[in-house]
Amino acid sequence: MRNEQTDKAPSRGRTSDPVIGSVHNALRLLEVFKDQPSISVKEGAARLGVAPSTAHRLLSTLLSHGFVSQDPANRSYRAGPALLDIALGALEGIDVRRTARHHLERLSAAVRETVNLIVLDGTMIRFLDSVEGPEAVRVSSRTGTVLPAHCTAGGKVLLAALGEAQLRRLYPTRRLVGLTAHSVTDRSRLEAELERVRRDGFAASFEQSTAGLSAIAVPIEDPRGNTIAAIGVSAPSARLDDGRVAAIAKAAAESAARIARELLVPVRG
Repeated sequence: MRNEQTDKAPSRGRTSDPVIGSVHNALRLLEVFKDQPSISVKEGAARLGVAPSTAHRLLSTLLSHGFVSQDPANRSYRAGPALLDIALGALEGIDVRRTARHHLERLSAAVRETVNLIVLDGTMIRFLDSVEGPEAVRVSSRTGTVLPAHCTAGGKVLLAALGEAQLRRLYPTRRLVGLTAHSVTDRSRLEAELERVRRDGFAASFEQSTAGLSAIAVPIEDPRGNTIAAIGVSAPSARLDDGRVAAIAKAAAESAARIARELLVPVRG
């Protein structure tokens, strides 16, 4: 008797060679992360039309090589550091950091604070580049630093670009882990903050990741309006009153628009 579940699987790229077939299925699992942040063994089996044991074996192999990582709480899988390294390598190939660098430097000189280029990695953010401000008391470079997205201005800008279903998959429980006494630790409060980010066009974080440090962030968007990165401006909290927050947000948004124009080619079709 033929396996009904297998019969329903897409026929794209089928092969009689079991090794090539396994590689093909592993690549199809990695393709999932283009559309959603995580996948379970059950979802992987359904996507491939194979038994859960087969999907588990493929995901375990990807895990051992760092292409996926596993959430210890719900056992789901998300894109791992090796996959991110490949993605960042591809970005460097089209000079994302180099293109943005002189805009970050100009913005830092204009606002006299530390400026960062930030991307989302699941529930975390990664600082791709950083330009320190000229003030004697300043935030140091954060290049390479990884922080919880919900505790940072840059992370909130990037999370605000996600749909409700994507956000709930990233944060399946109401309780969030904070870094300081000011961190957002409730999902409902986070969702309310993200709605303000969408309305205002920028995010602010006051000592939510580090005591004494606050930040403002704005999105960098592609021609279709998709957020691909964020610019964050970090400063000692004492220097960020309401008036300065608005001025920095405006200057950062102008820099983000210039980066987007210089970096991205028009979308065809």
